[in-house]
Amino acid sequence: MASLLSLQVVQRTFIVLTLGTLISAIPPDLTIQTNYGQLRGMDLGQSYGFWGIPFAEPPVGDGRLREPLPPVPWSDIRNATEHSDGCMQLCHEPPPACPLTWSEDCLYLDIWVPKSGRTDYPVFLFMHGGAFRDGSGGALLYDSRLIAQEMDAIIVTINYRMEAFGFVFLGDVYDPATGKIENVVNLGLKDQQMAFKWTKENIAFFDGDPNRVTIGGQSAGAQSTGVHLLMESSKDLFDQAIMLSNPYSLPYKTIEDGRKLATAVASNIGCEDVLDLECWRAASSQDLLDASRAATNTGYNPNELLQLFEPWGPGVGEFTEIPEEVTEAYQKGQAQRKPTIFGSVREEGRLYIFLLFQQTLPTLRYRLFLRAVMPAIFPQLMDLYPADRTPGADQREILSELATDFIFHCSALNATLGMAEHGHLDYYHYVFDSAFSFEEQWTDDFKMCWGHVCHGGDLAYVFRTPPLGGVEFNEGEEILADHMSAYISNFLHTGNPNVAGTEELKAKQAQFGGRRPHWPRMTEKPNNYYTMYYSTCSGNTVLTNYREKYCQLFDEFGYYKVPRLNSIDEELFYEEPFDANGNEL
Repeated sequence: MASLLSLQVVQRTFIVLTLGTLISAIPPDLTIQTNYGQLRGMDLGQSYGFWGIPFAEPPVGDGRLREPLPPVPWSDIRNATEHSDGCMQLCHEPPPACPLTWSEDCLYLDIWVPKSGRTDYPVFLFMHGGAFRDGSGGALLYDSRLIAQEMDAIIVTINYRMEAFGFVFLGDVYDPATGKIENVVNLGLKDQQMAFKWTKENIAFFDGDPNRVTIGGQSAGAQSTGVHLLMESSKDLFDQAIMLSNPYSLPYKTIEDGRKLATAVASNIGCEDVLDLECWRAASSQDLLDASRAATNTGYNPNELLQLFEPWGPGVGEFTEIPEEVTEAYQKGQAQRKPTIFGSVREEGRLYIFLLFQQTLPTLRYRLFLRAVMPAIFPQLMDLYPADRTPGADQREILSELATDFIFHCSALNATLGMAEHGHLDYYHYVFDSAFSFEEQWTDDFKMCWGHVCHGGDLAYVFRTPPLGGVEFNEGEEILADHMSAYISNFLHTGNPNVAGTEELKAKQAQFGGRRPHWPRMTEKPNNYYTMYYSTCSGNTVLTNYREKYCQLFDEFGYYKVPRLNSIDEELFYEEPFDANGNEL
């Protein structure tokens, strides 16, 4: 039955598209047909916009804690001119990354279409970050009206369920609403898959090429991308990948970890049986959200210190199709062999460390912390990440550097170099190093990022959204954004960041200022790896074996070896570091 239904969808799509592509390039009146009904979009000046498109049934009522279902077709023309609600959250991101409103009825996507009149645009489907707790595809930060035209590509942004709504890990559970055993794990990833399927089946109506779809994301969106590269069920739904700031060494949850967190949530909403789906569905949206947030204070695995940074996220191992150790799976060459751009910003760890240690970190406490966290390599850490000996120095600075290497940079290189050793060579690696000239966009809650290149600091350049928020790039930032757009656009079109997809793009890129060097594949030559270094100060340059000696240490140590949290004295985090006379304690 499923195969027959799939055939009918393909046939229907083919018939409509065969006729539709003869009269495409979007108007008249910005109304188009999809497999589910007609949509009316809007002219945004630089591109066409189609917002708030349902790609699944609303996951409400009996749809809570259930795999997503295709959307119900509609008969009238549906206005696609407003963003939907974001999914349930208490967004603590900078305002441009947050939705204005949120609800459980949130499985919608937004599409931006260029105006160049093509009928075969490549597609970039982007998944927002936010630690699987915050964010929305409709947030201002991801508005793609400018880059759709700049890259001559269709941009799709999506929502997916988060926190307990999308990442509770129950395993296989009897569902009284369906009378069947249902797999209640990684529902947020399954939402993403449903968006991939919708895009694959419908993007040609928007003049997109369903056979040139690049998925990507930042932070949690990059983690999602990395996981889909390991999932057989996602394999045929996309062709390339872009991962911005994937923290490979953050541990995902096994069924044991997941059940512990789920039990804490269930207790908070008054459910005696963690597997009682009717009880889960009886709670209000707000009560479940509050319970989800409260449970993260008690439901983490004390063996996994790094779960503090990301309490919610994908489940792995039993009841899933994801290997238990994702980085190890990459090292073994188990990921799909698809062209991939990946990288990080220079100070990824700064935001995490300054939130973990909210007061000055003195030298003694820095040393004690590292000895507790990584005792096996403590002497080597002191050599590579020596404390600042200046009296009263704040060691959060050097600890942030270590966290950047361990959580982001080195773990990502370790994973992808493992893939390269198994014959997958189409990886392009970057490091981004440019602090905003408009630092106040971080807001007061993120002052630790003023003048620094914090986690997420590259997104404004990728999406070119500062003008939409009332600020402008300076000349150097404009050139850097141009170059990043060129590399990404070329990759979307050809799978190679150096090769333009059209003569028009090639001519436009030739007019950009500054220096845009050839970006080699990460392992273009034996015994080295190459990194594109984005910077407004030094200009874009290609580096060889970036931070190799630091990564060698962590490769030998391993990326999942952290101690029990309760073996670390909590005073390391919270006590005042100085006495009344200003002396270090």
